[in-house]
Amino acid sequence: MTLVGQALGLRSAAFVALDSGITGLRFALAVVFLAGFSAAVGQSVVLFANRVRPRRFLFSLLLSGAIFVGVYLLWATSLWLVSGWVFEHHRPYLAALRTVGLAYSPQLFAFLIFTPYFGSFIAAGLSVWNLLAMVVAGRVAFDLNSWQAAAAAALGWVLMQLLQRTIGRPVLRMARRLRGAVAGRSLVPLAEAVRDERGG
Repeated sequence: MTLVGQALGLRSAAFVALDSGITGLRFALAVVFLAGFSAAVGQSVVLFANRVRPRRFLFSLLLSGAIFVGVYLLWATSLWLVSGWVFEHHRPYLAALRTVGLAYSPQLFAFLIFTPYFGSFIAAGLSVWNLLAMVVAGRVAFDLNSWQAAAAAALGWVLMQLLQRTIGRPVLRMARRLRGAVAGRSLVPLAEAVRDERGG
């Protein structure tokens, strides 16, 4: 867990020390898995508050996990494409998967996103923290200088935003509908669910 602590501290030593083989990939994927589990824990609170039935509860968590992994893969692909195409620093795709996986360390606190009232602020903070970790990761894994790494991370982020707002928009709508369908009801935010539970 030393690597995770260093990654949380935005130290390049973490990404330098990350094994370049299958062991490093497994470690990075374990970080992504635990981050996804953290997000699922927070999601479970929302599902409990919405009184989702047990079987639908499980399927809802599995769906959230799949979406989480999809976003991770999109981040890795974006960084890999920008680093290779824009800055001509070509590296194997697995290198992107490893480093972006470790850069996901801030998302270990993703369960806090579902905190009533403050969740959106925490989500924004984790996103910025994650982005800064991506900059460090890009600098080490793709041999970029600081401004190139920042530009690669930023362009990757912009690419994600464009995808979400263009071809990804129907996908996001489908994901929301699928979440509601799997849960068996339209999910309301935790604060609203708690307020309804207390009678307004």
